[in-house]
Amino acid sequence: MEYYNVETVRENVLLVKAKNEGRFPYSHSILILDDEIVLIDTGCGIEILKQLKREYNINCVINSHTHPDHSAGNWVFRNKPIYVPEEGFNTSGNLDALSKRFMSEELRQVWQEFVKKQMRFERCKPTDSYGRRTLFNFGDTILEPIYTPGHTKDHYCFFDRKKKILFSFDYDLTSFPWYGHRESSIPEFRESVRELKALSSKIVVSSHKGIITENINAEFDRYCRIIDERDEKILSLLNRGKTIDQLVEYAPIYGKFPYAEPLLRYWERQMIKKHLEQLTIQGRIKKTSMLTYHRHSC
Repeated sequence: MEYYNVETVRENVLLVKAKNEGRFPYSHSILILDDEIVLIDTGCGIEILKQLKREYNINCVINSHTHPDHSAGNWVFRNKPIYVPEEGFNTSGNLDALSKRFMSEELRQVWQEFVKKQMRFERCKPTDSYGRRTLFNFGDTILEPIYTPGHTKDHYCFFDRKKKILFSFDYDLTSFPWYGHRESSIPEFRESVRELKALSSKIVVSSHKGIITENINAEFDRYCRIIDERDEKILSLLNRGKTIDQLVEYAPIYGKFPYAEPLLRYWERQMIKKHLEQLTIQGRIKKTSMLTYHRHSC
């Protein structure tokens, strides 16, 4: 059995390294060893979670949001309190309900099969919820939930104000900002990043990148520039006009669809649509009656 790896965030806070180096469909978890032993997010891999369960008397589990790559393994801790955001409480742990939130009707079954096979998701109802007024006090570790919509409507980051540690979860400072659901929003995503940057954290812990300790403000700026660069890439494709179907074929967001192609194409379309909406509001493009988008000429 392959043993899991951890990295120390601070004395009693560990980053549990996920399978696939934390890349989707997995995410790193956080283990807090304090007056209470707490696991944040359960997408690191089922076998790793089972090892953690054997080695630690984990008191409770918390999810940063309801994406399956952060909550698939909640069922390993069914006998423990499981806290999820109040905005996602009614859908958490329920693939039918989550698929209605996250996917088109035609792709719901495809998405459910992907999640069950790739993430080993099992139904698990949460026991408790938290929100913007919650404060998690585990002893020396006190975490303040920071509501950060844009990625999903129920995404929270956690901030240790005393130690200036930000757990940014899916505001992950990788090269791939993600806002591919109907409920996602580019303006909300940008605003959430601005709020996180304003915290002036000394350490950022990302679900898919790991621990970041240097040039944090510059990392947040670079992260938002990727969204700007996507705007420009889409604009460059509209010189002769394009439909959304044609833009999806160019794949300006993903670049290619190497796995689960129907799902990646759906998320590509959703993100392109959000860029087109913003570019239209800004007056940089216009839509004709033939559902073709054109770049405004000066």
